[in-house]
Amino acid sequence: MLNTEEMYKTLRPKRTKKSIIITSAVVILIISAVLYYIFRDKGPAYIYTTEKAHIGNVSSLVSATGTISATNEVLIGSQVSGTISAVFVEENDEVKKGDILAIINPDTINQTIARYEAQLNSAKATLNSSRVQYNNKKLNYDRLKQVYDATGGKSPSKTELDNAKMELDTAQADVLVKEASIIEVETNLNSSKIDLKNSIITSPIDGVVLTRSIDAGQTVAASFSTPELFVIAENLEKMKLVVNVSEADVGKVAENQKVRFTVDTFPEDEFVSTIYRVNKGSTESDDNIVSYETTIYIDNKDLKLRSGMSATADIETEAAENAMLIPVAALFFHPIVEDTSEAGKRPAMLQGPPGRRQQSNKVNTDVSKNAEVYVLVNGVPELRKIVTGVSDGKNVQVLEGITPDDNIITSMKRRI
Repeated sequence: MLNTEEMYKTLRPKRTKKSIIITSAVVILIISAVLYYIFRDKGPAYIYTTEKAHIGNVSSLVSATGTISATNEVLIGSQVSGTISAVFVEENDEVKKGDILAIINPDTINQTIARYEAQLNSAKATLNSSRVQYNNKKLNYDRLKQVYDATGGKSPSKTELDNAKMELDTAQADVLVKEASIIEVETNLNSSKIDLKNSIITSPIDGVVLTRSIDAGQTVAASFSTPELFVIAENLEKMKLVVNVSEADVGKVAENQKVRFTVDTFPEDEFVSTIYRVNKGSTESDDNIVSYETTIYIDNKDLKLRSGMSATADIETEAAENAMLIPVAALFFHPIVEDTSEAGKRPAMLQGPPGRRQQSNKVNTDVSKNAEVYVLVNGVPELRKIVTGVSDGKNVQVLEGITPDDNIITSMKRRI
């Protein structure tokens, strides 16, 4: 049986020299690893995202929306009130100039014509009677005047001669009144005949019926305004698109600029044309938004586009082909400036609380002709002044200041 001393030696055997050396080596390795991790050269503090310039085509665009319509749409109404007795065309029908589209019941107009014709006949008869009276008065006056001159004014009396002259003048005035009355009746009669002609509604042009707003039996009231009965398009193979360009963009838009547009009906198809006219006068919406109507003529030989379609157009205000391009994001990048004081150079474990990183005061806010970018050279951002050209909002043309081999910085982040 072991005594107390022997038991103690068994539980805590005496450490050998070899075990002490091994333990010391392990501790030294751990301390060395910690110091290496703290003081190691971590390399650049930031990771930079770069892109090289590439060759491509770029264009500056102005977007606008509008509506497609026929180049010559004629609104056909009626100047005559009445009931539509017949309609001879449907929508999409082709018509020629002079073709009858509809007829308004002419019964009322015919009655008016008959009444004016009767009034005209009566007026003509009354005029003949007045002319007979005038001739009688003239013969009487001429006879009295001849006797008066032959007798040296002794017979008839001056009063009698004056009365005869007055009766002659009255008869002549009555003839003039009757003649004017006939002219008035003839005018009314001609107006009624015109109404009769207008009761037959015809096409003023060759074209296609786009809309028909009436049916047989419907009453047309033209008392206050001309009702719209038909809309006829002269030529659907030639359409026009009118878009509203905002006042902020209208200064860039001009005649003959290329336009690409799409319609909701054919979202995969792109149509190309050019600007015909930019209105100098403005239009103002209910929201007080000022815009300028811009007209674009469209070749529509396949009749794919239809009147009334909504279109979204991109107007090409500038363009460059085979240009050196860089991302627009590069113009808005500026590197973060770290604290370079002695405190900032110390290891993180020896520094005080982290300070705020300083940002450069100069930041690009737009794409201008003279701009700046940063190029990554040997891991360090280097400022380059450049001259830019056309931009589409994603890429911008560079005219001078960089080469295709340069690594253009677009963003950066701290290395973890």
